[in-house]
Amino acid sequence: MRVVISSYLLGKPPKKEKSAGAMPTKAAKNITGPRKKVIYKKGSAQERVDALVENLKADGYDFTVGIAMDTPITKAERVVSAGKGIGPKENMSLIEDLAKACGAAIGSSRPVAETLQYVPIDRYVGMSGQKFNGNLYIACGISGAVQHLKGITNASTIVAINKNPNAPIFKNCDYGIVGDVNEILPLLSKALDTGEKQPAPPMKKIKRATPKKEKPDYTIMVCDGCGYEYDPMVGDEANGIPAGTPFEKLPEDWVCPECSEIKANFEKA
Repeated sequence: MRVVISSYLLGKPPKKEKSAGAMPTKAAKNITGPRKKVIYKKGSAQERVDALVENLKADGYDFTVGIAMDTPITKAERVVSAGKGIGPKENMSLIEDLAKACGAAIGSSRPVAETLQYVPIDRYVGMSGQKFNGNLYIACGISGAVQHLKGITNASTIVAINKNPNAPIFKNCDYGIVGDVNEILPLLSKALDTGEKQPAPPMKKIKRATPKKEKPDYTIMVCDGCGYEYDPMVGDEANGIPAGTPFEKLPEDWVCPECSEIKANFEKA
């Protein structure tokens, strides 16, 4: 009763308010590191496939050579992986055809090997499975669970094919096609088929493309007096300004922490 009575007398503590005009924190980095994230959504299925193949060839991939489909994942230069989105087991023929066409080994997500048993257990890629350290990784019907993405962080190029445009894999790939694997994979296999593959030479690691640095979606202000830059994502902790405070929300009496220049004498970077 004493606790109940005191709670009525004191009331609930006030909720902690966010600072005025606080900005959202930066999004976490991609699990697979910086990627191009070129996603093909529009156009016919053939047009999307043609655009992907053109980019892969421009990146230096030679599809006249290949490796055996049962090459160990850790030693494979290229891998075509199946996820649960591939559907029934008979659709694994689509994965095999694509692997032959692009001269790659076959891999899978953990559920495909462990639960569905479409492939041997030693062919699933992920944090607790095999790590892919080669160049080209094509994820077919794989949503992009963290456990799987941890196994392909060293891939030079990641290609994703999934009918769900919101699948996490698209945020962690270089190229992606939004579409049904039943429609996309046969077209991609045909586009990459060069007939009998020549034995692939020793793997030469292809340098991962560095995407252009995106401009921040907030304004950085520069002091006219000394060149100090006020970054809203950093704030001015020494003067009690928390990170996430836009420049326009700073107190009018705020001054440059370096040279004490007034707020009015700042310009956009």
